[in-house]
Amino acid sequence: MDTAFKKILIAFDGSDSSKSALQSAYGVAQKFDSDITALVVSEDDINLETSKSYLEEYSQDKRLNIEIIERSGAVYDEVIKLEQEHNYNLILTGTHGTGGWKPLWMGGNAFKVISSSTCPVISVPEKSSSPELNHILLPLVDSNTTRQKVPYCIKLAKAFGSTVHILGISKSDSSETQKHVRAYVKQTLNYLTTRGVKCTHEEKYGVNVPETCISYAEEVNAGLMLIMTETESAGLFMGTYAQQLVNSSTIPVMSIHSRDTRLAGAAGY
Repeated sequence: MDTAFKKILIAFDGSDSSKSALQSAYGVAQKFDSDITALVVSEDDINLETSKSYLEEYSQDKRLNIEIIERSGAVYDEVIKLEQEHNYNLILTGTHGTGGWKPLWMGGNAFKVISSSTCPVISVPEKSSSPELNHILLPLVDSNTTRQKVPYCIKLAKAFGSTVHILGISKSDSSETQKHVRAYVKQTLNYLTTRGVKCTHEEKYGVNVPETCISYAEEVNAGLMLIMTETESAGLFMGTYAQQLVNSSTIPVMSIHSRDTRLAGAAGY
């Protein structure tokens, strides 16, 4: 069994979105024989005993071995400390969107986890998760790092038997941009199909990138979208754009850093 995501860390606060993140963690754990650690951070409005009880009941029901760790402090600090201490392969967090956030995630704490981590982070909106992953959205932009997420995509697609929907996309519609993106789409399509991964491909130019990614993900019924974080071409997935994508997405988003060397070079480009 593939152990690419052998050690999973989930930030759990008992909210609906963290329960959805737990459901996603369960799906990955089933395919990769993962060990799950649930971090519960002490906050005034969070009942630790209720969260622990839920996790214990869930682990018994799903026959999972979930290690529960209690910490106090800023949640994003504690998540990153744990990642550094135990070298997790994947982090999952809930996202509460732009409205109705709990204090735990105020100030974009979920995004701070994404930007501070070195391993991939899956952010999961409320009620959007499923242990199955039949469709994956793979956006490709005009950046020489955009394909670094392809190895992770292949690992997941092979494990779940997913169809990967490649989306070449840019806010620019210049001929030069289209030439670059089209080349990335073609190379990635060939790379995936030769490895037995089912694919579709589409291109969209001169569009709002986050909004178009989200709407296209809904169109193809994607259960996960993969993005690079700090390096996806001229701010397309940086700053407010990245936060818009993570916070507004109606599906889970896997954010991957170019500094993540776990599968570096594995795409063969």
